Amino acid sequence: MGREVARRHTAGVMAALIASTIFPLAPAAAQTSEAPAAFGAALTTWAAKHRIKRAFIIVRRDGRIVHASALGGADPDALVHLASLSKAITAACIATLIRDGKLAFDTPVAAALAKFIAVHGKPRDPRLLRVTIGQLLTHRAGFANSDDDDPATGRNLDRYLKTHTSRAPPKASLVAATLKARLVREPGAEYAYGNAGYLLLGAVIEEASREPYLSYCRKAVLEPLGLSGDFEPAWRVSSSLGAWRMRGEDYLRFLDLLAADDQRLGAAAKPWMLEPDGKAVSFDAAVWYGLGTFVRKAERGADVWHWGSWDYTPESWEKDTVRTSFVAYAKRMSDGTAWFVYAQPRVEEGAPRIELDRALFEAYRAAKR
Repeated sequence: MGREVARRHTAGVMAALIASTIFPLAPAAAQTSEAPAAFGAALTTWAAKHRIKRAFIIVRRDGRIVHASALGGADPDALVHLASLSKAITAACIATLIRDGKLAFDTPVAAALAKFIAVHGKPRDPRLLRVTIGQLLTHRAGFANSDDDDPATGRNLDRYLKTHTSRAPPKASLVAATLKARLVREPGAEYAYGNAGYLLLGAVIEEASREPYLSYCRKAVLEPLGLSGDFEPAWRVSSSLGAWRMRGEDYLRFLDLLAADDQRLGAAAKPWMLEPDGKAVSFDAAVWYGLGTFVRKAERGADVWHWGSWDYTPESWEKDTVRTSFVAYAKRMSDGTAWFVYAQPRVEEGAPRIELDRALFEAYRAAKR
């Protein structure tokens, strides 16, 4: 979330560059363990190289945890801030509203936020009125991305935090300011990862469900799975784009909803998610963005994954915000094997995250029991 600036939020920006490719295996000598403990060994080696102070990994397969390990005193059972891993929860909530006939993937913003717009005014850029739910979900609405002053987490948020606390869900004024942003590209023309679309999706969920975002998503998505979740107390302002806090194991259980053959989100959601047309990303022709995750076709359906990170140093006038720095990563393979990693402090995008993904994929390929 946000740009790569010293004090800016970052929650999975440029995740496109990470974990997007099925990497070639390293020489056999690099991975000798055939048990799930190979995942923990991979994390330990990576953490030492990149000066990670605290980290844990959880691996799940066939409905149970097959490995969990930690370093630096981290607790694999702890509630952790998900940052942009929250986007999949928001997307699942949207899918339930489509399932229940309250929205469609082609519903335009003009209809989905009709009541909000009537009260707070029309968008500055009239093209935003025809942006669809599907385009918001897949980062194709035309907003500036996180490197170019994302309207949800750039200067708009800086101004907002001068008079509002980060510890409360966003007021209508932050959503209204996002609607007043000028689009920098034609809606639907290209993928540009950012946060503005998912802030608007939170407002869409509230208008369609007539409930607060948090309570609706708990009731419609988490509770049917026997799960619980809440907002990170210091960062409730990030709401639908990056506020969720959950146990790693529970998040992996949630990801089962995105299995190709799981129909709990309704008959329309999965075919839409698995269709790459109109959802392509810029970095890999075999990858697209679906229901809050990256997607790649696989033998048993699809692999899905996402990174999230947060790196924020408050300004002196921000009394309620706190210094935050971490990275989170979750991936679910098409055969149901899934892993969740949480590490502090945040590591840079690019090579460090690619190295971790490669090492975990090698552990996955090596594990025989």
